[in-house]
Amino acid sequence: MSNDDTNGPPEKSVRDKARRQFLKLAGATGVAVGSASTFGTTSVLGQVTEGGAMQVEIEDLEGQLPIDDRYLRIATVASAKAAQLQQNYFGRIGEAEEKDPQNLLTEVDTIAEELIIETIQEELGDDFEDEEHAIFGEETGGDLEGNFEYLWIVDPLDGTTNFVKGIPHFGVNIAVATLDDGELDELHAAVTYYSLRDEVWVAVQDEGAYKFDSDGYDLVAEDSEPTEMSVTETETIDNSFNGVGFYLKETMDDFDYIGLWRYLVAYSQGTRLLGAAAPDIAFVADGVFDTVSVKDLKAVDVASGVLLVREAGGEVTDFDESEDLTDLLEGDLVATNAELQDDFFELLDDSGKSWLTDPIDELAPEDSTGQ
Repeated sequence: MSNDDTNGPPEKSVRDKARRQFLKLAGATGVAVGSASTFGTTSVLGQVTEGGAMQVEIEDLEGQLPIDDRYLRIATVASAKAAQLQQNYFGRIGEAEEKDPQNLLTEVDTIAEELIIETIQEELGDDFEDEEHAIFGEETGGDLEGNFEYLWIVDPLDGTTNFVKGIPHFGVNIAVATLDDGELDELHAAVTYYSLRDEVWVAVQDEGAYKFDSDGYDLVAEDSEPTEMSVTETETIDNSFNGVGFYLKETMDDFDYIGLWRYLVAYSQGTRLLGAAAPDIAFVADGVFDTVSVKDLKAVDVASGVLLVREAGGEVTDFDESEDLTDLLEGDLVATNAELQDDFFELLDDSGKSWLTDPIDELAPEDSTGQ
């Protein structure tokens, strides 16, 4: 085995590869890369021009994406710019501001959102006003309802705590929703960009959900063939693999939900708490998780995932089993492969405070053979 195979932890090689990619891209732009406290919002994705600047023309991306949709192209380019910024500064951000307990903010969050908003507005041009667009951002805020036709729901860095702590699991979330009479109606397009791995999950309503690998010059890497995603076919809880999102202390008072997860730890193939809802929910669409449930989150955390899972054949509701978009964007969400939806809620209904205190063997399903 060579020294290259043994030196350094795996996440360091991923980080170094991502940083080299960004430096290759940003070197000809005005993006400052010498200091983790200095940022710029110059374009960071695209071919090098004779003048030394980089610029992507959205029209040039026609035919690259697996779904031909203008808003999807804009959202994907915007998310790629934010992801490349994150790649460069991953492992170099030592301080974070506390927006509220258990919710961190870095300069990368702020500048990434500026990049995204700038890209959306520039690429839409006059259409931003003519077609009545609005933006709801994690950091800049906005309204989920109002006198507009399209709403761009943006989370520039989902998994900020992971990012700050050096855990390579975070991403960028952008969804485009339509409104009817000033109220949320449907999700039209969605992108979740898994930043360090340059994996991109995309969906457009009634057009399916796809994943592909990106790189710095072609939005879809030359050696990446977009593949249509599909949820798993798992039919029983005991064979299921499940993601969970416990993010705030208030969730710990939900004894039904916490009791359910004690059961799943014991009587499924496994559970994972990874710390970033956007890629977690995308994992359901991608056939990795059979279920993911999250509580006490925000619209920006879950909007993209709702469309990804539905277009991949899954089912998404809130904890009252509502499929209404306004309800889902409250931030309490259950996403499953559809086969397990009823089983998940049957367990939730049966759960309670006793599921936290009873010996785990007493909760075993009747046909369980034990662990």
